Amino acid sequence: MSTSELIKIINNVYLPSEYSKIRERVYSLVSNYKSSRYVKVDDRVTALFEDAITVWFQIEETVYLEGTDDESVLKEAIRTYAPMIPGNDEISLTLFIYVYNYDELRNLLPKYGGIEKTTYLIINEDKIGAVPIYPEDYSPGAQPRSIHYLKFRKARLDEEVRKAASVKLAITHGLVNKTIELSQEQVLALRNSVKRLGIRWLQAWSL
Repeated sequence: MSTSELIKIINNVYLPSEYSKIRERVYSLVSNYKSSRYVKVDDRVTALFEDAITVWFQIEETVYLEGTDDESVLKEAIRTYAPMIPGNDEISLTLFIYVYNYDELRNLLPKYGGIEKTTYLIINEDKIGAVPIYPEDYSPGAQPRSIHYLKFRKARLDEEVRKAASVKLAITHGLVNKTIELSQEQVLALRNSVKRLGIRWLQAWSL
């Protein structure tokens, strides 16, 4: 199945009883689709460039694991995750910080505080800072996070990516301090991101 066929699938959202019929095949296809959208920053930090396909998959998996054909559950999942879908001149990124035991969760994870403020996309020499998709995640007293949902926004960003000779992901946080040059395959994945425009269920289900 090609990406165009995947796009046809994500033009609808499915309740668990419907999704279960296609889940195994979709799981394989989306896993393959996401492979060129991952960027390994270091042994602790990985980034995923999100688009409508990856977010649709997260919505469907979340609702499937709830195990009930309740439209209100589906609608709530769409409301929650829809902001992650990039619009025009936006790039969405999920940043994962891996911790492996309670001690790391308690003592290491807090040291990554502020990583969302030190994440940048560098297109040629143009450095664009990330902004949180869910600012409330970073309100005073919020717990340290191992997953950060971020966006890059800039006028004519899509055109910049389309014409870019070089695209880099940079994290200048003290525990990371890495700049990764994206491969041609990763840049192509960014250029071909499926965005909000034309996703027909978004308006109807996210009201």
